Amino acid sequence: MKTFVDTLSEELIERYKLYLETFMVDLWSASGMIEFRVGFSLRNDHKLRSFTLTVGAEEAITDDQRRAVIEALFLEIEDQIDEAVASNLVELN
Repeated sequence: MKTFVDTLSEELIERYKLYLETFMVDLWSASGMIEFRVGFSLRNDHKLRSFTLTVGAEEAITDDQRRAVIEALFLEIEDQIDEAVASNLVELN
């Protein structure tokens, strides 16, 4: 799964390369939970934004289910980046 997470991270960085200064995602799995610890900063403000997304591991038994959960979490990460970029653009105007 690490390779899949790395691939999605690289794709996200490529899509937002004009805006992102830093991007990191760390995958944790413990106590029946899957956690993504995410952090990013924008080039315009250098402010680190961090958050954790958590899903019960029982939601993803097979590899295909795990990939689907990871893809859904990356959509949430993308939404967070979109919101930060939009907010930053509004502040600049």
